[in-house]
Amino acid sequence: MTKAMTKAALTLAACLLCSSALSAEPRNDCPASGQEGIAQLHHDWLMIGWERDAGDPDFNFRQDVGKYYDFTRDDLNLFDDFDPQLKVRNTADDYGTIWYGLVPKFRSVKHKITEGPTAVPVGPGYGHSVMEFVFEVTPKQGDVMHLISRSSILWRCGADGWKIYKEHNSAKPVEASVYHRAK
Repeated sequence: MTKAMTKAALTLAACLLCSSALSAEPRNDCPASGQEGIAQLHHDWLMIGWERDAGDPDFNFRQDVGKYYDFTRDDLNLFDDFDPQLKVRNTADDYGTIWYGLVPKFRSVKHKITEGPTAVPVGPGYGHSVMEFVFEVTPKQGDVMHLISRSSILWRCGADGWKIYKEHNSAKPVEASVYHRAK
């Protein structure tokens, strides 16, 4: 084998290794339970990421909930019916644009989990969680809103642990008493 052929073979081998490392194939080594398991992540995504108190620093999607999303991918499927455009978003940054338009209008957002999160493994490198919660949104202007929401998340295991791959959130208004009765 000539030097040029050896160099070409090494370059090809390096390219194959790089492309397989960047492939869409999920990993299989993410924790099934515990602090980094998907049930706890789903809980924390809501109660730490989206909870807002009056006087909190300005909302920053990447900083506040970014640990749950993969900002390098464009094959995501992210939907929330709070989106005025009711679009499925394919990147975390595009999904964040919804919240940069809405969250600054809120003085506070308080959540109470009413069901779950329940986690189920769905295949090598994937897991699903579902949760129901009620929440109270206090806008900077206007009346307080009370809603109930169902959140369904398909998680993909990657180099940085579990990240949201598919997300669907649907909410509807409820009476204030529903929120206040929840634990």
